[in-house]
Amino acid sequence: MSSGGLKLIVAGVGPGAPELVSPAALRAAQRADLLLLPCSHDGRPSVAGGAIQAESLSVPTARLIFPMTRDAGARDAELKKQLEALRPQWEKAGTVVLPVIGDAALYATGAYLCDVWRELEPDLELELIPGISAHSLAAACARRFLALGEEILSIIPGTASPGRIEAALRASGVTALYKPSALGDSLRDVVMRAGPWRGIVRVDRAGLPEERVLKGDEALRPVEEYLSVLLLWRGDNS
Repeated sequence: MSSGGLKLIVAGVGPGAPELVSPAALRAAQRADLLLLPCSHDGRPSVAGGAIQAESLSVPTARLIFPMTRDAGARDAELKKQLEALRPQWEKAGTVVLPVIGDAALYATGAYLCDVWRELEPDLELELIPGISAHSLAAACARRFLALGEEILSIIPGTASPGRIEAALRASGVTALYKPSALGDSLRDVVMRAGPWRGIVRVDRAGLPEERVLKGDEALRPVEEYLSVLLLWRGDNS
């Protein structure tokens, strides 16, 4: 480890398209002593790693599996286990960079990693590099503006309980619902009970080659895609 201690940089790299990665995030990755590539499952490619084209960088890399579970204890235990296995690499590093999809401060998995890491390295320094958020990109893909004037913009996780989601929807003028896949077959009912809506748009895999923009009733069909955002604008569409 360098004399200045260990620093973790969580760099938001936007949706996954290399052209939408900020120069600051790319520069941090290029200068890292160790680059951690987050993956949802072992064997799957890292979307964030692909965004910064990690395979072309001349820096040491390691894969880090983020457990896709709501069990915080199981998640943290698995992250701690992987950090212990990677200890010989990060103990020699001055700066470790974790690229994350979207923005580094919004629903970013880097927060969980940092908390667990500080149990092993209490003096771990944290730096955040912002990136394009999923709802901003989704709105751009749909060619729609988000909040205007006094409209209230809410960002809601689809992983919350349906009752909390519906209550938050009712209090919002414009809504970005992250991970609508978590609501399964109840997506349509929860959204429509909180209406009326003058605009309904769902964007899947925004900024990637498989991007899809769905509108109206089609946008409320059950979705399995994890990289999905539902945008809602309050008002009568009649």
